[in-house]
Amino acid sequence: MSGYTPGRLSWRHLDQEQAQQLWDELIDWVEWFRGCYRLTDRIKGCWYRHPKMVEELTAAMSAHKAAYEHLGDGQEHSWSPGSWHHQIYQPLLQRLAATSDEFADCLDGRCEPPTVQVTLLDGAREWIAADIAARPTPSAAAVAATGSLPDSGSGAAGPAVLAAARMVDLIDSGEAEPVEPDDEFGPVTYDGGVWEWSDDAQGYVRT
Repeated sequence: MSGYTPGRLSWRHLDQEQAQQLWDELIDWVEWFRGCYRLTDRIKGCWYRHPKMVEELTAAMSAHKAAYEHLGDGQEHSWSPGSWHHQIYQPLLQRLAATSDEFADCLDGRCEPPTVQVTLLDGAREWIAADIAARPTPSAAAVAATGSLPDSGSGAAGPAVLAAARMVDLIDSGEAEPVEPDDEFGPVTYDGGVWEWSDDAQGYVRT
């Protein structure tokens, strides 16, 4: 994603050092959490081998620390202890109950969480490429939204691109005139210059 900077809790983006720090932090918190809230039957000791549980517990830990963190004067918590229990803890218990099969095959000393193979269907890349190709260019989208593109910054007055519908209106009103009347998409004189159709801009551009 353009402009996206992963945070320190985004497991799939961590390097070795970052992962080591987060594992240390998460193990400490989860073992406290399992003992304090008596969840050893719902969150088995092999939780760290289950990617789904690692993500769930990382999110719960993050919100818990935000709720209980000591803040300076003038600062406000994004979560309160009460909101953490009602909006994080209780829904987590419900999800654990709904997905009790997560640990169904796990026994003390033996844990084999199922691996899921995720693949795109054949032809997916081609379908996506066709979808992108059928969409308007950024220039065309701007023309459709505003009737013209902003000036390119050269200092010249007027739009940089004119939509086809706008040019037709100008021709009908007599403000613009086709250089070759029989050529539907031929050059047009308008505003002291010659304009030609551009497939890239999906509009008329001054030449």
